[in-house]
Amino acid sequence: MVSVICLLVLFAFVRSIAPTYIESSRTAYEINGMRGGIDSKRFNRAITNYTNQHHVSAIKVFNVQTVNDTGDTQTKMYVFGNNTKVPKESIATKLEMQISDIRYPLYFVGHVNRDSIERMFKRNKIQYASINESWNWGISDFLNTNQLSSILILAFLVMGIVIILANLHNLKKTNIRNLLGMSNFDDAFDTFIDDQGYFLSSYLLGIVLLMIYMWMNKFMNCYRIVAYFALLLYLIVILVTGVAAILRAHSHSERTIVNAIKGNVKNKLAFYINMIIKIVVEIFACLTFVTLLGTLKQSQQLNNQLSVWTHGKTYYTVNLSPIDTTSKEDKIVNHGSTVLFHYLENHGGMLANYQGWGTGKADVMNSSNGHVLTVNPNYLKINSVLASDGKRIRIPNKTRTTYVLIPEDQYANRSQILREYRSDLWLNSAEHKTGKKLTIKAIKIKNSQRSFTYSANALDLGYYDAYVNSPVVLVLTNESLGGIGKHNTDANSIWSSYLSNEAFLSSSVSVMHKAIQKSGMSRYIGGIVDTKSYAMKQLTLVRRKLEISIAVLVITLAIIIIENISFNSIYFNNNRKKIAIKRLLGSHFISIFGKFISLNLILSLFEAFIVWAITKNMMVTILLLVLSNVVELLILSIQNHYLDINKAIKGE
Repeated sequence: MVSVICLLVLFAFVRSIAPTYIESSRTAYEINGMRGGIDSKRFNRAITNYTNQHHVSAIKVFNVQTVNDTGDTQTKMYVFGNNTKVPKESIATKLEMQISDIRYPLYFVGHVNRDSIERMFKRNKIQYASINESWNWGISDFLNTNQLSSILILAFLVMGIVIILANLHNLKKTNIRNLLGMSNFDDAFDTFIDDQGYFLSSYLLGIVLLMIYMWMNKFMNCYRIVAYFALLLYLIVILVTGVAAILRAHSHSERTIVNAIKGNVKNKLAFYINMIIKIVVEIFACLTFVTLLGTLKQSQQLNNQLSVWTHGKTYYTVNLSPIDTTSKEDKIVNHGSTVLFHYLENHGGMLANYQGWGTGKADVMNSSNGHVLTVNPNYLKINSVLASDGKRIRIPNKTRTTYVLIPEDQYANRSQILREYRSDLWLNSAEHKTGKKLTIKAIKIKNSQRSFTYSANALDLGYYDAYVNSPVVLVLTNESLGGIGKHNTDANSIWSSYLSNEAFLSSSVSVMHKAIQKSGMSRYIGGIVDTKSYAMKQLTLVRRKLEISIAVLVITLAIIIIENISFNSIYFNNNRKKIAIKRLLGSHFISIFGKFISLNLILSLFEAFIVWAITKNMMVTILLLVLSNVVELLILSIQNHYLDINKAIKGE
C-alpha cells in the first residue's frame, strides 16, 4: 500500500511539473509583464536577438485552447535561437507564439549567463521572477505547497508500524530460527531483504507504468528529475525498513522464546503506541481534509469561472507599444486608432472596454472608469442584451446616435447620466468641429444582466470569468462620435484610449494585420494577442492544482485505512485466542468486540472534539464521527471473518 502511495505522489509530481518542465534548462524565468505596458513585439524581438547573438536557445512554454467551444487546453513550446529538442507534438508555430501572452515561463538552454540575461531584461523593461531549477528545491516546493510532505511522513510512519507489527506476528518463527542457531542479525537482514522484495515488486512495476504514461503524453523533458524523486522515496523506504529490521533484531531473546512458541505474543505497548498514532493520523487527516475542502472548493470555483473563456470564438486584440512619442506622433496615434477601429468595425470587429473593476453598481456617472461597459453594435450581435420588455437590442452599425443602455434600477437617473456621458465623449465639441448633429439616447434594459468584457486584465484583478453584472452599456460607432476625420481630435483621443486599454477585438488575425497596415500604426503597435492566452495559463494551473488536491485526498484516506487495519491487527494479535474461544462458544459479534468497539467510539469522540475545536466545522466533525466508526466496524468484521480459529487456539 505504501508503494501505491509513493506512486500516487510521483504521478501527482509528474502532473504538476511535466507540462512546463525543460530538463536541459538551468536558467529559467517567469515573465510577469513589462514596465509601462506589455509590448509583445518588442519582447519577442529582444529574446530573438539575444539568443541569436549568444548562440543559445530560449524556450517559451505556453497554453493554447485546442478547439473552440471545448474546455481542453494544450501546452505548446516555441524555441527562440538555436534548435533545441522538444516534443514534436508540442512545437508551436511562430504565429501561435506571437499572439500568445508574454506572461509565461521562459527557459534558457546552452552556455548562458544569468547576469547577461537579466541585463537584457532590464534594458527592455521586462519584468521577471527567477525560477529555481534545482531538483531538490523543485521537489521540496511541490511537497510543501501541496501538504504532501506531512502526509508522506505519516505514510512512512504507518509503514514502519505495520512492519513492526508483522515482526511481532512472526515472533514464534523468529525464536524458532534463533533456537536453530540463526543469529538475530541474519534474521533481521533476511527480513529486510524480504521487505525490499515486497516493496520493489510493486514499486518498479508502477514506475514502468508511470514512464509509459509519460511517454504516451509526450512528457519527455522530466525523466531524470522524476527518477531522482523516485530514488529519494525508495531511500526513505530503505531507512524505515532498516530501522524496523534493527528493532526486530532486538525484539526477541531467551526471555521471549517460551511465550512465543506457546503463541503468547501479547504486546500492550505496541497497542497503546499504535492507538496514539491512530489518533494523531486521523486528526491530521481530518485537518488536511478540511484544508483540502477549502482548496477544492476554491479551485472548482476558479475552474468554473475560467472555463467561461473556453467557450465562443477566439478574439484577438492589439496593444500599444510603451514608447515615448512627440506631440505630433500623439496626433498620428490618435487618428490612426480611429482609422484602425473603423476598419475592424467594417470587418466584424468589436469594441469592449471596461475599466470599472471594483466599483459599485451605482457608480455609473463616469463613462471611463465607472461601472460602464463601452461597446459597438457588433458586440450586441454576439452578446445578447435584453430591453426591459424582454426583446433583444439591436443597433445599426452606422448610426450617428450614441445609445446608453441603462438597467431599470438606474433608469430614473437617465437625464444626469446622458449629460455626463455627452460631456465625457466631447459630443458638443465634435458637433462644432464636424458640423454634424450628434445625439445621445437612453434605452431601458433589464436588471442583473451579465456582460462579458473579453478583458485579460481582469484576471490579475481577481475577476476570473471577466463578466460584469448589470453594467450600463454605452454603444458607440465612429459615426456617433463625428467620423474619422483628422480634425475631430477629441473623438480621436477617445479611440486612442480604447486602443491603449486593449479594447479593439477581431476574430481574425489577418484582419487585425490589415487594419494595422491601413491605419499606418505598425510602428506604434506592440503586437496582436489572443485574449484567451493568459486565461488558458490560469486555467491550466488551476486544473493542475485541482488534480493534485484530489490525489492528496486519496492518499490521506489510504493512510487512514492502513492505520485502522494496523490498529485492529494488533488487537487481534493480542486477543486472538480469547476471540477464537468466544466464537467457538457461540458469542455474537457485539459480545466479542464490545469493549474494543467502545474504545474506538471514545477515541473517535476525542478526535471529533479536537477537530471541532480547531476547525469549528460541524459537518466535518460529524462526518469524522460517523465514518470512523462505520469504517472501523467494517474492517473489524472483515478481519473477524478471516480469523482462523484453529490456528489462533494453537498460537500459530
